[in-house]
Amino acid sequence: MDAVANENEVRLRKGTSLNERLVLAGIAIVVCLIALPGLAHLAHDQWLGIAALFALLFGCLLLVAALFDRNVVWIVTPGEILIGEQRPFGKLRSRSIREEALSEMRLRRSIGKSVEFTLIFETGSGDTLTSPPLPDVTQVKRTTVQIARLLQLPAPELAENPLDAANAAIRLGKPVSARRLWAFRALTGLLVCSVVLPPAFALWSGKLTGPGVAVWSFGAIVAFLLTRYLYRTSGCWIVRDRGLRMERLSLTGTIEIIAAGGDDVAHIDVESGGRRGSHYALAARLHSGRTVRSPVLVGKEQTRAVQAEIIRRLGLNPGGIG
Repeated sequence: MDAVANENEVRLRKGTSLNERLVLAGIAIVVCLIALPGLAHLAHDQWLGIAALFALLFGCLLLVAALFDRNVVWIVTPGEILIGEQRPFGKLRSRSIREEALSEMRLRRSIGKSVEFTLIFETGSGDTLTSPPLPDVTQVKRTTVQIARLLQLPAPELAENPLDAANAAIRLGKPVSARRLWAFRALTGLLVCSVVLPPAFALWSGKLTGPGVAVWSFGAIVAFLLTRYLYRTSGCWIVRDRGLRMERLSLTGTIEIIAAGGDDVAHIDVESGGRRGSHYALAARLHSGRTVRSPVLVGKEQTRAVQAEIIRRLGLNPGGIG
């Protein structure tokens, strides 16, 4: 949102906060402390010593990343880009790029599940500059046009962005295809067979034991959680003005479609995506008492930007942001 707050200045940032560095450093130290006693087994060529060595190297890499990862900020003003770089224990290094040195500007979308956009600048000397990610994924078009105006460059060709506020409808995730529906049914059938057939055969042959029942129960729980996870994260949200359409796989292997207007939605909340600390999901809490979760988004700031755009389109009270 900072990128469009001032029409004559755009700020782009990349890096980690002090709290994030402290958490990462703490995890690294814990991993190293756990790994150190296991190194005693390395002299006897035991696998525990080798595992401890790899764990220690991993912890050291995390610690180096926490201590020496650099923060970068770009400040784009009329006719100039001011670039500042700083490491936690180093001095601030800054340089200025005038518009006369820039020959081309392109927009690049990241490859992967996250929707992230960066700007690529070509200079007259042949150098390539890559900006930090654009701060608001719902304002990519507006921010890109603004930066092109400030630097007197032609606006680049826009990459596809299903979350841009300039679209008539924004889309989270991908629609459920026939191929995905077939794969879900096949996986569900495979899980059911793997859970049911072994204990049934053991019971029929009289070899069902207490440990076997425990292993079967654990497998049944894992199969249920996997199926439910796939069910909850599949599908997509399509948001238009005053309308929200949600489609996803049902537990029965069909496509479930939920249509809701702005009057049907009580809150749009941000929740953990459940896989990594950077993964989040939106939860639409309906007045009927039902809660429907969106596909996973990456980055809390980006998720909150999408949340704010959905709340605006549905005409909800911004005070309901959670």
